[in-house]
Amino acid sequence: MKKLMQSLTGSYASNASVVDGTLILSLPDAITPVVWRMELGHVKSSAMEVRENDDKTCTLFLKTPRGDMNDIAPFSSKAQAVRALMAVSHAMERAHGQVLPAGKVTAATVANDGKNTTVATRSERKGKMLTSLIAVAALIVLIVVFVNMGPRAVSMDGAAASTRTASEAGSAAGRAGVPVSADDFLRGR
Repeated sequence: MKKLMQSLTGSYASNASVVDGTLILSLPDAITPVVWRMELGHVKSSAMEVRENDDKTCTLFLKTPRGDMNDIAPFSSKAQAVRALMAVSHAMERAHGQVLPAGKVTAATVANDGKNTTVATRSERKGKMLTSLIAVAALIVLIVVFVNMGPRAVSMDGAAASTRTASEAGSAAGRAGVPVSADDFLRGR
């Protein structure tokens, strides 16, 4: 029987890996070979365990915090089931930095030119937006200040009014009703 199973599965062994925050189990040596996956970012806590069945087979289970038991795959021996469990354990140990807590993930990871980058969290995006708004407001204030610092054009109405005032003052200083030349007027100032 064992040789038949090895020939059917190609004598592959169970393995596990974490890719982009997802646990992927490949269990070709199970009684019912299966590939199983679970997104780790959405799982708060869970446990995997091996249980022996009445017929001397063993099953790898996922136990949720609510107490639900999800069977992953049955194995013909306890040693095979434990090897699969240890493959999961080693994959989780090597997954440092790939598994993000559920509260901090706004989206999974995104493929970007063959490199995987993590999407910014909401607080990071809000911080960047707030910084951008402050920078735009400061730029507007600087533009307004520089525009107001430039030279101001005097309107012709103001110049004419000051000329009239000066000529009236000059006339009052001289004789009333006598015309005055421009040179005399400017010298009298």
